Amino acid sequence: MMKWRRLVFYLYIKKQYQQNKFVLQLMEKDFEIISTNRSQDQYLLERRKNSKIEVVHVSLTQHDWKRALEQHIHKVEKKYSELQRNLLSRKKYHFYHIFVVDYPPVDEWIELQKNRDKISIFIVDEPNEWLKIKSQFQLEELDNITEPNSPLELEQSVYNLKRLVLMKFQEEQENRKKLFEQGKPFWTNLLLAVNVIMYVLLEFYGGSTSVDTLISFGAKYNLAIVNGEWWRIITSMFLHIGLPHILLNMMALYFIGSLVERIFGNIRFLTIYFLAGIVGGFASFAFNNSIAAGASGAIFGLFGALLFFGSQFPKDFFRTIGWNVIFVISLNIIFGFSVGQIDNAAHLGGLVGGFIASGAVMFRHNKRRKVRIISTFVLLILIISLGVFGYNNEANHYNEAVQLQEVQQLLNRENYQEIIYVTSDIIPYADKWKPELYFYRSFAHIQLDHYQEAISDLEMCLKLDPNLEKALYNLAILYQNDNRPSDALLLIEKALEIDPDNSSYQTLYEQLEQKNRL
Repeated sequence: MMKWRRLVFYLYIKKQYQQNKFVLQLMEKDFEIISTNRSQDQYLLERRKNSKIEVVHVSLTQHDWKRALEQHIHKVEKKYSELQRNLLSRKKYHFYHIFVVDYPPVDEWIELQKNRDKISIFIVDEPNEWLKIKSQFQLEELDNITEPNSPLELEQSVYNLKRLVLMKFQEEQENRKKLFEQGKPFWTNLLLAVNVIMYVLLEFYGGSTSVDTLISFGAKYNLAIVNGEWWRIITSMFLHIGLPHILLNMMALYFIGSLVERIFGNIRFLTIYFLAGIVGGFASFAFNNSIAAGASGAIFGLFGALLFFGSQFPKDFFRTIGWNVIFVISLNIIFGFSVGQIDNAAHLGGLVGGFIASGAVMFRHNKRRKVRIISTFVLLILIISLGVFGYNNEANHYNEAVQLQEVQQLLNRENYQEIIYVTSDIIPYADKWKPELYFYRSFAHIQLDHYQEAISDLEMCLKLDPNLEKALYNLAILYQNDNRPSDALLLIEKALEIDPDNSSYQTLYEQLEQKNRL
């Protein structure tokens, strides 16, 4: 009985030797341990190769029946799926279940493999089975899996192998952990506070949706930038338009910023944030003529930083946050192009800027000088190119809706000469509001006694919008004063068709009709 127990123990130690030797060889082939148990009689390893994931489960658990084996396999695969944190981690994978045991289940266990297309099952109950596994994983040394003959030497070898496997496993975990511990969030929290303070100030001094307030606080305003106010590229990063805007951006900054600051460290994070925001600001200046504000460009730059991290550490990236990051970026880009009034130029510019800026600063323990130099050069070229293109793209300097609001404010201040200057600049590039701009310029000309210029502007206005009542009325008065009563009468008749109850129109009509009769 004692000899039998010793034999059973020896056979079990022998299997442990084979199992752990095999696991070490897999680790040399780029497999990484995902999990193991305390006794190390089960291992779960993974290798990501292109679009395929190979998962190897190596176990010493003996199963007498197919049903027990099936339940074990199902439990392992379920555990693996729970370990995956990525939203889009359902890519092609193949499970290899390797059971190093004394004998296979007594019933038809091979049917388990036939019924599933992503699973291979190996029951290693004799040395020849290792040849199949060697062929599958291209492990040259598996032919030489030979264990010491002495039970004591064998037990010592198993102990050493287990210890070596565990050390490698712990080392991989520590290295992965260090990647996310390069700095504690400091600047993220400070940036959050500054953005919130600026939003409160905007609301207090006129409202965050007020164009005047935004411009006075430093929003991106192309015409002002062209006139020398380049600082708006940076100040606009701290202004937000409306409560939903700042809430969404600050949530993104808190979660993404904290992660990027942990990965890159404090100073590198801050550098990436500002460089990405600057590139996003210049991209907006080059391609978007609207008043713009917000930290979106810098936040997209943080996404770009995560993508750069993924390019340098693909295994750790895709095992942790990779597919989630790609999913969120794609969702935001699609959403941006599907919804109006979103500054996609700033978003995409920030994304690209953040990726390149990450290469310029690199990581604390990975200072690749060549990559840093090239990235810095590309970043400078990108900023200069966007700035030059934006400066020379005159059609993008003027936003007719914004200019129209400015004209209305000048009108309230009775600054008619300035109205003529502003409208004259924007009219060549205007589209939707061109009739209104002609009308306001004509009104300024009337106030300054430039009647022929006013007539010319009103005629252009009505050519673009024949039903603009005020233009019809004003031009009719000017025609009347210019001794063109017939032309004036036609205009006022059209105005009355649009608004027959308007007393001013009726009075002018009666005057013109009486004059025509005379």
